[in-house]
Amino acid sequence: MRLAGISACVPKNKVETSAAYDNFKQFDVDRIIGNTGVKEKREAEPGVTTTDLCIAAAGPLLDQLGWERESVDAVVLVTSSPDYVMPASAHVAHRELGLSERCLVFDVNLGCSGFTHGMMIVESFIASGLVKRGLLLCGDMTSGTIRPRLRECDQRPDLANAILFGDAGTATALSAEGDDVRARSFAADGSGIKHIIVPGGAAREPWAPALFERRMNEYDEERRPIDLVLRGPEILTFTMKKVPPLLRELLEGAGWAVDDVDSFVLHQANRFMLDFLAKRMKLPKDRVPMSIAEYGNTSSASIPLTMVACSQGLMQPRTKWVMMGFGVGLSWSGLAMETEGVVSLPLIEV
Repeated sequence: MRLAGISACVPKNKVETSAAYDNFKQFDVDRIIGNTGVKEKREAEPGVTTTDLCIAAAGPLLDQLGWERESVDAVVLVTSSPDYVMPASAHVAHRELGLSERCLVFDVNLGCSGFTHGMMIVESFIASGLVKRGLLLCGDMTSGTIRPRLRECDQRPDLANAILFGDAGTATALSAEGDDVRARSFAADGSGIKHIIVPGGAAREPWAPALFERRMNEYDEERRPIDLVLRGPEILTFTMKKVPPLLRELLEGAGWAVDDVDSFVLHQANRFMLDFLAKRMKLPKDRVPMSIAEYGNTSSASIPLTMVACSQGLMQPRTKWVMMGFGVGLSWSGLAMETEGVVSLPLIEV
């Protein structure tokens, strides 16, 4: 599989996290900004969906690559915020992009590790011979849904999520015309499902007016059942336990040492966690790009968004990448890739 091209789209609406001073004590806001590292992020306007952002990233990328629409034979959209309960959002992208009927189209419900999981899914289809050219679309639009928009946030339990998460959509073009993957790894631990979860709104607790009422949860927080619950200490422990071995496995599989790698692109969970991980794994700071300060945690979009926003100079020359996603599920996965001549568009705003 060859990484042929990559693009990312964010909303034009830029929100400085200091806007939270309007509703909360400066000490509380500064503490969260200090831990997350998010100084600003993008929030989509009402009515804009994850799929809209992914389509805006994918269309120009296909044009720049010179790929005829009928040549794309797979679309995999990774998101935890689909347009509809059914059909899959990937079908919306398939329609809007004008792709052919002979196309494998489906969604994957995943967040933090979604990009690296998605890359391996498309790679497997390419390796099977069923797919020659595939689009991997990754992103989330969570503003005003499972977390409040920052300027509308007025409840202390919602503040951290309102500051941390941003909206984005990405498109990655993958083809059978190469062999860029040097190593891959994946794993899961379903016993940690409650550490990152939206409890209400699906089959376990179907839609009802009560989902919009605030109630005390098991963590003594007054939240709506449709609000995202994220347990930071548990996620930090999980990450520090699982991600360093993931790196070792990828390096061993690729036959690389740390110094051989040009860029270590990690899921942008938060700045504290990224700094801690880089130090624990003894990674050179100048080879760990970060987009968290400008765009927040953008879920499955965070790795490709970081590549577009921070690593344009590495796209054309031969470059060794290690990409690692980790989080919701719990899940973690990674790829070691050696690329050259990747088409990468400047960041798209809509």
